[in-house]
Amino acid sequence: MILTEDMYVPALRWRQGEYQALTRLATAAKDRVVPYITIPEVEYDFEARQPKKSVHQHVHPFAARFNAKWGRRPAWVSLHPGIANERMDDGRDIPAYVFEALRTTQANAIPSVPLDATAAIITSVRTIAATDGLGSAISVRLEDLMKPNVRARTEALAASLCQSLDEIDLVIDLGSPNYEPYAAFAGALIAAMRRLGDLDAFRNFMMIGTAIPETFKDVAKGADQLPRHDWLFYQALLGKIPAGMRRPNYGDYTIVHPDFKALDMRMIKAAGKLVYTTAGDWEVRKGGAFNDNRSQMHDHCASIVACGKFAGAGYSIGDDYIAKCAAHLEGPSNQTRWKEVAINHHITRVLDDLSSFLAAP
Repeated sequence: MILTEDMYVPALRWRQGEYQALTRLATAAKDRVVPYITIPEVEYDFEARQPKKSVHQHVHPFAARFNAKWGRRPAWVSLHPGIANERMDDGRDIPAYVFEALRTTQANAIPSVPLDATAAIITSVRTIAATDGLGSAISVRLEDLMKPNVRARTEALAASLCQSLDEIDLVIDLGSPNYEPYAAFAGALIAAMRRLGDLDAFRNFMMIGTAIPETFKDVAKGADQLPRHDWLFYQALLGKIPAGMRRPNYGDYTIVHPDFKALDMRMIKAAGKLVYTTAGDWEVRKGGAFNDNRSQMHDHCASIVACGKFAGAGYSIGDDYIAKCAAHLEGPSNQTRWKEVAINHHITRVLDDLSSFLAAP
């Protein structure tokens, strides 16, 4: 599987809002999306003071749900560090268990490992790659990219996986850096990318990051805007990459920060909010506690529809829901649904952004 330059890599934690947003994309959008999926950590039950499920209960449905929501379309599959080294009830490690189940549905899933993966995970992924013949991905964090030995470590990991570099998809995970000033960060990043040597040696090369805040507590109530620094920076980066140097495919964490952690909702009342992606920013509409006044979502949606940046009800499934909620033709639903709505619109918007940017002279 080789990415074309107009293909997009949304990084998604495999929770309901994310996979519903993915499965409800238009077919044309799905054709240009290859998600980087992370099986997340087990959610915590704050009242019972214990995880809501065992690791086995949490992971077991993944393969069936992947088949139902994404079918045989390609995707990368990784593990949250919090569960990466856990075992399933039958004693197998999680990658072995998950990929055997994915194999039964002929899934086009590629395992991804971090640069600091344990020996046990490397062994497991090596077996998966040898069995499936679909290659592997290596994820390199920004802090590792900045070290002088990053090329040697990447080559060593590929060798441990028994993969040549042309079977490796290289993922640069920026996390949530300070993107500004764009020119200075782009210069430093290009210098770091040079340490990886010949980037054309890798099968695919993509970069993922985010500018979305971990929480929205500092976002003003009412109407506010947050710059999409990740997307704006990517455009600046491509403008500075020298001729002959490989350009990474664009990826981001949609509208969910990668370090987002579930909070004790007995102590904190999450605000009702709508995050709407536009060309250069996120239009945010935020009110009071969601569960105290769910009907606020009608006003949030009406504000987005009237702001002059609304793409129209026919733009995506997410936009259709916003338009209907604004007109009181749909109810305010729940927070998971609003995450789905926002992500579904975001993915559609990024695909259009990529098409416009790449078509510019």
